[in-house]
Amino acid sequence: MKYVLRGRLHATICDDRQLPLSRTMVRLYRFEAKDSTQLVAAQAKEAFQFLEEKDIKAKEKRLIAEATTDAQGNYSFDIDGDKKKYKGEAVEFDVFYPEIPDYGQGDTDKPRNYKSFQATLDVMQPRWRETNEGLLAQWNYTLSRKWWCAILRRLDIWVICGTLLDCESQQPQAGVEVIAMDDDVISDDQLGTAITDASGRFCIFYRSKDFKKTFLSPFINIETPIFPLGNGPDIYFKFALGGSIFHEEDPSEARKPGRENVDNCLCVRLCIEGGQSEPISSFFHIGDHRRYHIVLNINPADGRTANKVDASWNEQAFYSTLALLGTLEKTLNGQPMEYKFQYSELASPADPIPVNPAAWTDVVKADIADGTIIGFTPKFLLTPPPPHYDPDIYAINALPGQIVVPFNGNWVIVPQTAQFFTGRLINLISGKLASGNIDMSALLPGNSTTTVAPLQKNRYFSLRMIKRQAGNAASETVAGTSRPIAIFNTIYQHVPQGGSWAPGAVSHESGAATLDLQELADAGGCSNIADSITVKYTAANPNLGGVSLNFSGPGATNNFDPIVFPTPGEEAHGTSNYIGNFGDLENCAYEIRLGAELKLTNGEDQHDGIWDRVLFCR
Repeated sequence: MKYVLRGRLHATICDDRQLPLSRTMVRLYRFEAKDSTQLVAAQAKEAFQFLEEKDIKAKEKRLIAEATTDAQGNYSFDIDGDKKKYKGEAVEFDVFYPEIPDYGQGDTDKPRNYKSFQATLDVMQPRWRETNEGLLAQWNYTLSRKWWCAILRRLDIWVICGTLLDCESQQPQAGVEVIAMDDDVISDDQLGTAITDASGRFCIFYRSKDFKKTFLSPFINIETPIFPLGNGPDIYFKFALGGSIFHEEDPSEARKPGRENVDNCLCVRLCIEGGQSEPISSFFHIGDHRRYHIVLNINPADGRTANKVDASWNEQAFYSTLALLGTLEKTLNGQPMEYKFQYSELASPADPIPVNPAAWTDVVKADIADGTIIGFTPKFLLTPPPPHYDPDIYAINALPGQIVVPFNGNWVIVPQTAQFFTGRLINLISGKLASGNIDMSALLPGNSTTTVAPLQKNRYFSLRMIKRQAGNAASETVAGTSRPIAIFNTIYQHVPQGGSWAPGAVSHESGAATLDLQELADAGGCSNIADSITVKYTAANPNLGGVSLNFSGPGATNNFDPIVFPTPGEEAHGTSNYIGNFGDLENCAYEIRLGAELKLTNGEDQHDGIWDRVLFCR
């Protein structure tokens, strides 16, 4: 008789998160019990136990089968019952470690004096069922955190698992590189890194030699201070995007309870707040009023804004002039500082941020708005009386009354005056990066804009700041990199407006909004309407929000057939009939207005939206 036992092995680590026991050797042994009482007793107690070499050897005669799990922890035992003299009775399920598996730490070197070991997970009676190929049973098992960490300890595998949230909104932060550091006397050690998933979760695996580095490493490794021996690492974290660190904890966090001298399994719950603990001279936010953090408040899936407590501030693409904010010091390593911005266009917001310098383009002086104030020096004047405050204002592309901020090529030279207080880094004219015009003169209300031109799309740009000691190329360093942000500055020209009532066109719009009434189109723009209203409408923009019809006049209600979105979030078009009570409408003048929300922000406010209207008489 053929027996097949299949299943999956997991281990619990933090917040009930399960990790697969991947690439692990598993063994199945016949359970020797004189009667059913012993089996019941074995199943009722915690069966886990470590087995050393002599214990493993003692079980050899009872071995039925062995296999190795795949990357997801799946296993399969194929047992020849006749050959193994197995008849479906109870079994012991063991994991065997002759080598160090790669559970995520990469390094599979054996620790000093390592000896193979085995662990019995459980005793169980498979529930066999008949199939065409023999008897089949399924058995999944989740190893408790206690025993999983005990196994990892013997393998010299250390793990940090946790969740990364935004402190303000408590929303998970996906796609952020979490860097675990060991705060050490001689030098801080980087233990490992991991990228957070869609739920903000991450796991960092490492080995003890990663935090026992000394000036004699790799020949002599020991956690410092040297006494007492056996110390674990003292943990703090840094956070990066595209290889650029945008936030880091103070190393003193590593000396707090729960972070100092940690065991080989550590669970953490982390949060980042954009305005706190920011390193000096770095780029952090877009928009002075809304202050979108360049990582935490950008959705990596679509490049739009996200994770703001005020929900109306989310799901916005950027347009127009953008205030790029951060912190700015006059010097870098004691020398006068200068900085510049760069941008890199990506085909998709999910594409990796380029690391090749050739993929980045400098923001030039002409890309920065006139009168961009980067700082000021306070100044009180006694004359003319009375005493008054009259600061010196330093601006890029200075306006009258402002002091010109000089450039070194594309580098902004930071003023070195005393008591210099910083303002914005730059006001970026985003239309210099992404713009365009589209002619809508041939568009008919009710039709798709694709009858005139393809649907317009957002473009995606990552922005970054570079700083350096003035004139010293060797000192250049990245000082803040944004996730790819969605930008839309295309202008819709000659959009039909007023329908058949007052035909016209509007240009310089950020989208298309047009409507007409079929009754006026058929009978003439000044005709009265008797007993039906048929609205033909079109609204388009790649960041299209709500689209609505508003009917105003004596007795009018906003009862229309629903607006149809053939391309959700980009375009609405079609026909909508008035389904209100015509008997309530008086012989008077009426207006039907089409309104379209555009989910576009300049970092300060949302776009006002676009509209069209038609008037008629009943």
